[in-house]
Amino acid sequence: MKKQNAMKTKQLRVLISSMVISIGLVLSWNQAEAYTFEEENEVMHVIKRQDQAATRQVGIQPEVSIHDYEYSDQAQVTTMVYMALLWSPQPIVIPKPDVPGKQLVLDPSTPVMAPRSEQVLGTQKVTATGYTAGIESTGKGPKHPQYGITYSGVKVRRDKETVSTIAADPKLFPLGSILYIPGYGYGIVADTGSAIKGNKIDLYFPTTKQVYKEWGKKDVEVQVIKQGDGKCTEKMLDELSEAIDVYKSVPDSWLDKAV
Repeated sequence: MKKQNAMKTKQLRVLISSMVISIGLVLSWNQAEAYTFEEENEVMHVIKRQDQAATRQVGIQPEVSIHDYEYSDQAQVTTMVYMALLWSPQPIVIPKPDVPGKQLVLDPSTPVMAPRSEQVLGTQKVTATGYTAGIESTGKGPKHPQYGITYSGVKVRRDKETVSTIAADPKLFPLGSILYIPGYGYGIVADTGSAIKGNKIDLYFPTTKQVYKEWGKKDVEVQVIKQGDGKCTEKMLDELSEAIDVYKSVPDSWLDKAV
């Protein structure tokens, strides 16, 4: 008889525990939906709370908001769950309510990475200066038909996240050569200059202000990862830019291609 009573008591406890947990989960789900509503109307809540603060200042009793009971509801749910755990004869795993949260949005722009050691054909110490497409560097103004056009025929470009056009002595770095310049990024030799002879290179910047602020004149050791064959085209630039944008460095598949 005692055994039967113990069995009935155990079954009753399980039944009560299940009911309490079910009620707790329903309240939790409703609370999760309330969070969603609150997130979507965040601005309205802020305005409403500001209005309530203003009414308190002038001595008017504000209306009671449902948000005043948020912590009370949560405490009730927690208490009911604890009661269920105490009554239950065996461990109970309570599923976590699916509370919508704000999605973390990462910045897609990532700085380029230096080439791997096996990609480097050699290094060269050079004096690097900066130049623009303007009169101060090329003697051409915006109205000149060749303004911004390099010796190779491509248009100048500066992109910290992919590749930029640079000028060099073609006897040292033929057109189409790809260099990695520490502090500047990847550059492809697309231009030349009367003052750019020997161990000198010129790095393109859109404005003179950027030339002086971001670079000036530096002695650097550049890494050669592709020796050019005397040409540089817009197609090459676009393909190289897209490859670096995806891999954040020059992929081996691109280096293996005939330039």
